[in-house]
Amino acid sequence: MKNILNSKTVSWLIALLVVANITTLAFFWIGHFKNQRDNSPKEFLAKKLNFNENQKTAYFKLAKEHNEAAKIIREQVKMDKDSFFQLLKSDTIIDSARNNAAVQVSKSIQALDILTFEHFKKVRALCTSAQKPQFDELIQKMVNSVNNTQNRFKPSIKEDMPPAGTK
Repeated sequence: MKNILNSKTVSWLIALLVVANITTLAFFWIGHFKNQRDNSPKEFLAKKLNFNENQKTAYFKLAKEHNEAAKIIREQVKMDKDSFFQLLKSDTIIDSARNNAAVQVSKSIQALDILTFEHFKKVRALCTSAQKPQFDELIQKMVNSVNNTQNRFKPSIKEDMPPAGTK
C-alpha cells in the first residue's frame, strides 16, 4: 500500500513539475516576443518622435510597404552576389564578366539604398515641424552607427598573415 501511495505521490509531483516547467517556458516565450515587438526599430522611432496615433498608423503602413519592397531587393542582392562569386569556379575569369557582375551587385545595393532613402523621406514628411529636428538627429545617429559597425569588425585573418614580401 505504501508503494502505491508513494508512486501516486511521485507521479503527482512529476506532473506538477512538468506543468510548472511548461508554464515557465510559456511566460518566457511570450515575454521575449512582446519585448522583441516593443523594441523593434519602427517602435523605437515612433516612440522617440512621440508620434500620435494617426502618425503611427501612417508610419507603420509605410514601414510595412518598405519592408516588403526591401525584401525583394535583398533577395536580388543575394542572387547577384551569388552569380558574382560563381565566377570563381572558372579557371579563366574574363575581366568584363567580373566587372559586369560586380556592377550588377552595386546596382542592386544602390536600389536598396535609394528605397531606404525614399522611405525615410516619407517618414520625415509625417513629422511635425517640432519633430523634424529630432528625426534628423536620429537618422544621423543611425547612419553613423552603421558606419561605425563596419569599421569596428575587421577580419582576423589579416592578423594571422605575414606582411607582403615576408616569409
